[in-house]
Amino acid sequence: MSAYLSDFVLDTAKVLENVVQLAHYLAKWTSEGLTVDDLDLRIVAALQRDGSMTKAELAEAVGSTSSTCLRRVAELRRTGVLTSCVYLADPPKLGRSIRAIITATTRNHTKDLRTGFAARISDEAAITQAYGVTGYLDAVLIGHFSDMEEYQALCDRLFDNDPDVLRYTTLFAVETYKETTAIAPSGETGCLKS
Repeated sequence: MSAYLSDFVLDTAKVLENVVQLAHYLAKWTSEGLTVDDLDLRIVAALQRDGSMTKAELAEAVGSTSSTCLRRVAELRRTGVLTSCVYLADPPKLGRSIRAIITATTRNHTKDLRTGFAARISDEAAITQAYGVTGYLDAVLIGHFSDMEEYQALCDRLFDNDPDVLRYTTLFAVETYKETTAIAPSGETGCLKS
């Protein structure tokens, strides 16, 4: 078997496995009035791999017609299963090679303070993800920085000047073991086979 064919078979197996996983996730939508079938699952899986496909390319990838895919994608977007289509950028190629995971602990947990903190975070271009969390931490932020000066200036703005922030800790990523935007369906456990 040629290397190309072998890679194709492995890729096809991954796709089929992901479709099964997505079936579990999307099945909950059927109880809310949205009927999801195998074609919808194939469309979602294909678009999570490459959202830039033309409808003709998508139709070929999922074994359907362009007009059917266009209609199905519109319905999946309307119902919120598909939320957006974006291109993902490579941070180092944009001069943002420092990736930081920042945790923060605050004194008070009132809705007004959380809302204000969230608003300040959303104004920061370097922060790409931010979460309010349970446990001994209150927030986890992920940011991409061009240099340590940019990182420190952000910390001064967000944390040092906020009397409600008790402490913050930063972890700098030195290796990436996994990074994906594809969402596994609810109930999926175990390892994805490669």
